[in-house]
Amino acid sequence: IERLRVVAVPPKVQPHMNNPLLGVSAEDPGKYVLGTVPVEPDGSGHFRVPSGVPVFFQALDRNGAAVQTMRSLTYTVPGQTLACVGCHEHRDQAPSAAPALAARRAPSRLTAGPDGSWPLRFDQLVQPVLDKHCVGCHSPGGKEAKAAGLNLTPANAWKALIGFGGEDLKKQAFERDRSLAHQGTAANSKLWRHLTEGKGHKDVNLSADDRERLLTWMDTYAQRLGHYSDAQEAELKRFRTAMKDLLAEPNAAHP
Repeated sequence: IERLRVVAVPPKVQPHMNNPLLGVSAEDPGKYVLGTVPVEPDGSGHFRVPSGVPVFFQALDRNGAAVQTMRSLTYTVPGQTLACVGCHEHRDQAPSAAPALAARRAPSRLTAGPDGSWPLRFDQLVQPVLDKHCVGCHSPGGKEAKAAGLNLTPANAWKALIGFGGEDLKKQAFERDRSLAHQGTAANSKLWRHLTEGKGHKDVNLSADDRERLLTWMDTYAQRLGHYSDAQEAELKRFRTAMKDLLAEPNAAHP
């Protein structure tokens, strides 16, 4: 594990179930990605999060894919310091007396995710990758008749990818009560293997940014939207601006 992804959950503001439809499971909670932070060789991390915001964490491997996801929420109040040791330790062992490596340094800034991850929007996070690499073949009237049957143009792309491989991604992304190690959505999806195994699909060369966008989307449960209303989306944009001092920009050197 080399990094943690910090994911926030906005409050539900709509009274009706699945209106709007955010994702693949009934009554998906909204989500937006605050960013990622480094994990030290001893497994420790040290970082700040906005107070009063429900968050959960995803442990990421060296490729940025989620290995395991926290299936509950935590939050802080202003000025509060929280530690995970206490719950996350073996009941028959005491924690090490030596300070964790991350505790010996200043807290990391959150490295902001790609555009479209805060607020979370499929059309801004994933569609640019599809437009660059995919729609030339995967669209009505594309270069190959078989490829044209998978329509990845903006109006149809989310539904098409969710249904890829016999609705494999939909099954992988459906939120479970427990998260087991090595059962992350992206790493176990037919879509990710199709794009990355061997030379990849049709020698498509995904950049680091392309990969991060796809992994971020799939591992945050392949949602179409991460918010419940236009007003909430606007609020999340203002909130990101207000929290700029907590953030390092994408592709910045990891603190």
